[in-house]
Amino acid sequence: MAHSVGLGLDSQAVPANKNFLAAIVFFILPLSGLAIDIYVPSLPAVSHYFGADKASVQLTISAYMLGMGLSQLFAGGIADSFGRRKPFLIAMFLFIVATFAIPFVQTINQLLLLRLLQGILAAMVAVPMRAVIADLFAGPHYHKMASYMTMTWSIGPIIAPAIGGYLQHYFGWQANFYFLGIYCLISLIAIIFYLPETSPHQHPFHVIQILKRYKEMLFHKTFLMGLMTNGILYSIIILFSIVGPFLIQTVLHYSAVEFGRVALLTGLAWFMGTMINRFIINVPLKKKAQACFSIMLLVAIISLFLNFMLPMNIYLIVTPTLLILLVGGILFPNYFSQGISLFPKTTGSANALFGAFVFFIPSISSSLGTFLKSNTALPLMVTYSGLIAVCLIIYYLGLGRQQA
Repeated sequence: MAHSVGLGLDSQAVPANKNFLAAIVFFILPLSGLAIDIYVPSLPAVSHYFGADKASVQLTISAYMLGMGLSQLFAGGIADSFGRRKPFLIAMFLFIVATFAIPFVQTINQLLLLRLLQGILAAMVAVPMRAVIADLFAGPHYHKMASYMTMTWSIGPIIAPAIGGYLQHYFGWQANFYFLGIYCLISLIAIIFYLPETSPHQHPFHVIQILKRYKEMLFHKTFLMGLMTNGILYSIIILFSIVGPFLIQTVLHYSAVEFGRVALLTGLAWFMGTMINRFIINVPLKKKAQACFSIMLLVAIISLFLNFMLPMNIYLIVTPTLLILLVGGILFPNYFSQGISLFPKTTGSANALFGAFVFFIPSISSSLGTFLKSNTALPLMVTYSGLIAVCLIIYYLGLGRQQA
């Protein structure tokens, strides 16, 4: 049963300007991705610094994703029970502490532990902020703001790798986390002074009730297939993030700055996809999904053939990745706003469960991705093809029949 999401708080409930509050939220939302992408150009350097193998360093990305995914299951219930503001303030403070501690770790295992903790806390930060938008806006206005949420979230992958590349080149991998900590401090101050509590619906924090809400959502076929699809789409980004640095920097001998520029292009491609979606927002999702998945699979298959026939070079790696992410960026906000709109009275839980799978699925994919060989692009292209094929299977099994 679909409803229009958003609770549309009146001016008495939210005394400040809604658009100003949304701007604060949009400033914070890139954090979850920023904590991944600013660090990606440093992966080979981190491997050298700790004397750790490639797989162990790649797992620092997977650990963050795992923490982010699992924690969102609890973050949703907390946001629906205790509001948006207090959980955010506590989680952001602890996130800042963990972030400033990372440059002082002595072993790769300590880094893995703190990255897992960062992921757990990042979820506690992101879920309340996403729910604030649903608190403030209703109906078509919410769907527009949800698209803006995806666009602002996409800013992280656009600018973070370039920043991280320069920080790595001039200051070393630790500088990434100093930058991230300062960004979080600014966010924390903004929330303390400007954002009031926005949640009009607060539910008692009962684990059984939370699990019942999750069960209801997971048994909603449209919601389930949408979150699975978005999780797989985001897996493509993460796989490039963990494999790309070793292919481009270690095998092809490009610098961290040059990889940062490449990664910036991949983020820009995803962002442009979300922008294109704004212009075709009224096209039925069924038609968009069918066309986009077909284009993505065609690109992946062609790139697989070219990488098999030709010597590896940066263009055979980057070009198909850009095209696939551009098209994937069109679909991602559609599935997100559709899924959240199904449960307007428990938007915190819906956001959390959807977000949990969007990070949990890539955490599994990236863990498996550590087994991919990093001396050729063929395994990466095979994985792209397989993931997109799974999206098409999900679509034809039921999602396509349900979308208008």
